[in-house]
Amino acid sequence: LSSIRSLKREEAVVSTQSTGSQVDILSTFAESNSHGHTYEELQMASATGFGAGLVCLGAETLVGYPFIVLRRQCQLNVLCRARDLSPLLMLKAIFQIQQRQGVAALWKGFTCHMMMEGLQLTTDSCISHVTDLPKELPPVSEGPGRLLGYATLKTLSTILTLPILSAVLVDTVQSESARSESATPMSCLKDAVYRLTRKCSPYQYQYGSFLPLHQLILPTVVYTLSWDILSQVVHSGVLRLYRLKNGKHSSSDNSGRRSTKTNLIDGVWPELLAGTVHCFVADLSLLPLELITNRLHLMGSRAIVDNVLDAKTVFPYQLSYSNIQQCAEALLETEGVPSLWKGFSALLLQYTLRFAVVHSARLLIKYIHSYSQKSQLSDPNDSLSVNLDK
Repeated sequence: LSSIRSLKREEAVVSTQSTGSQVDILSTFAESNSHGHTYEELQMASATGFGAGLVCLGAETLVGYPFIVLRRQCQLNVLCRARDLSPLLMLKAIFQIQQRQGVAALWKGFTCHMMMEGLQLTTDSCISHVTDLPKELPPVSEGPGRLLGYATLKTLSTILTLPILSAVLVDTVQSESARSESATPMSCLKDAVYRLTRKCSPYQYQYGSFLPLHQLILPTVVYTLSWDILSQVVHSGVLRLYRLKNGKHSSSDNSGRRSTKTNLIDGVWPELLAGTVHCFVADLSLLPLELITNRLHLMGSRAIVDNVLDAKTVFPYQLSYSNIQQCAEALLETEGVPSLWKGFSALLLQYTLRFAVVHSARLLIKYIHSYSQKSQLSDPNDSLSVNLDK
């Protein structure tokens, strides 16, 4: 995108000069072609990056959301063990739940989930605008002050959205067979107000003892910051290993325009791969902390959860903990160390399907690019006339 902007600025300078100065126009495009980038290639690269971003967003939200629901339901089930939750059992549970409750059963709470994502982004942007704190994880080279500012912003954002997060978690695990009405963003906001006042929502069945919100701040903030830092480290590591393996080192000239000998489309795949790998590594590494955090958020909600062991029965979530330490100790004593990895099979299926979608997008991008190259090589005069017109 920066290359396109610089090229457009050069075109604007040329257009303000003599209209008959075709030599300057040709020299501008000759300079861009000397770096291996024509205007059409830069446009295609930007369109490819935009399309790849949409594919990743779709794979992360629409395709992966049912497995997020299954993972959270596995984490709340005290009867099952991690070794009992094989990928085949997860596929069987998906089929039986959809057969009994409908196709939309595994997308329950999806609108509330997207509302929560939007609220978090909006809250981060507002806090960053008011306090000038970084809303993106800064590199280590900027110093500990910027990192501390990012941690402060995430803490403030978590405190402001914590009741809504608890309400969204209830909507994602609540069984459709035990739900009186569909979950909507408005009902989620009402549940958040009840959660803030430590009262039970009228949409739930029994009254429970909620954990105070101030005790949920620490585990939620630790999980959020750990996920961001770990994903950033893995993302940078995957990109570096990919470039070292393929011998692709980018360089810059005096004008700041990037030059590379590789295809512009080849620069999209490393980002797609790194985006998938860093999410998988972060989710897998922090699965025990996610389990503890979800149980603390849902404590006292009396949510009716689908039993993934048989996908036919439901059970009420009635566990009670006083704090995060007591939750971890009770989990290890009663369910064992392997129980910390409940939901691993659903996580594995989620990222297997996501990687398949991303890889299919890569093949489609390569096909489109090869087709466009063939069309340009078949008639180079038309491409030159288009460049002169631009």
